[in-house]
Amino acid sequence: MKKYLFSLFVVLTFCFATNAQKKEEHKEKIKLLKISYLTEQLDLTALEAEKFWPIYNGHHKKLHGLMTKKYDAIKKELRIAKKIDNIDERKALDLFNLTQLLHRKKFEENQHYINKLKTVLPIKKILKLHIAEKEFSRVLMRKYRHKKHMSQQKKGSE
Repeated sequence: MKKYLFSLFVVLTFCFATNAQKKEEHKEKIKLLKISYLTEQLDLTALEAEKFWPIYNGHHKKLHGLMTKKYDAIKKELRIAKKIDNIDERKALDLFNLTQLLHRKKFEENQHYINKLKTVLPIKKILKLHIAEKEFSRVLMRKYRHKKHMSQQKKGSE
């Protein structure tokens, strides 16, 4: 029985580790595709790219940190309360105030980011960047929807 439980534990651990690794590889692949897409769309010079990417990556790391903080706080409260309707008004107000604070910080970070970008890129390229980021998201979503649609069709035909 112990051997069986140990084997089951090893298999489950391996499955979870493999799934987490695949998720990270998927995120990294998307990140590389985005870098390639943005570089092509912006037509960055070597000097611009050298100065741009550290600013861009730092900004996105800060935004990710802010959003993670927000969602972690909400998830923690929901885990305790089980449903949002079970959260008392005081806790709900605290969570709401936290989200408002983090939105303000996000706005301030965006302003700081734009000011930094202005020192390394012309305004036209900053506009191109905004357009290219939105377009990349659209392309990615279309690709995801197409892939999901194809997998559903495949399941339906079986």
